[in-house]
Amino acid sequence: MRRLLPIPGILVLAALPAAGSQAASSGILRGTTQISFGCPGPVDPSGPGCNPWHAFPHGRFSVARRASTVPAVVVTSGADAHFRLPVEAGTYVVTPLPGRSTHGGPRLVARVRAGAATTVLVRFDGYPQME
Repeated sequence: MRRLLPIPGILVLAALPAAGSQAASSGILRGTTQISFGCPGPVDPSGPGCNPWHAFPHGRFSVARRASTVPAVVVTSGADAHFRLPVEAGTYVVTPLPGRSTHGGPRLVARVRAGAATTVLVRFDGYPQME
């Protein structure tokens, strides 16, 4: 069954575990979403470097259990660019999704252990890119 779960500041579309599932086999996938539009022009090697990464509120990405036939869920980070998703222990593929200001981004693999929280940084490629 799929349901919209209200979590303060975060919108999550998640597959709920079946009734009677073991809470001990679950963990937390949490993290932050960031976006980069590149650096504005050449960077002087003798000056401060460019850090093109910025918080990306309401970043949308999918979370799918690796080697599973269960469909991916779509997660949207909150206004503070953070998210927190309770999941069953296992290995997950996190994929940034294209949107109004982004092409998406590189996939990452996260391993969630039972009773623990795994923190990830989900990065999006914005457009237009400045070189």
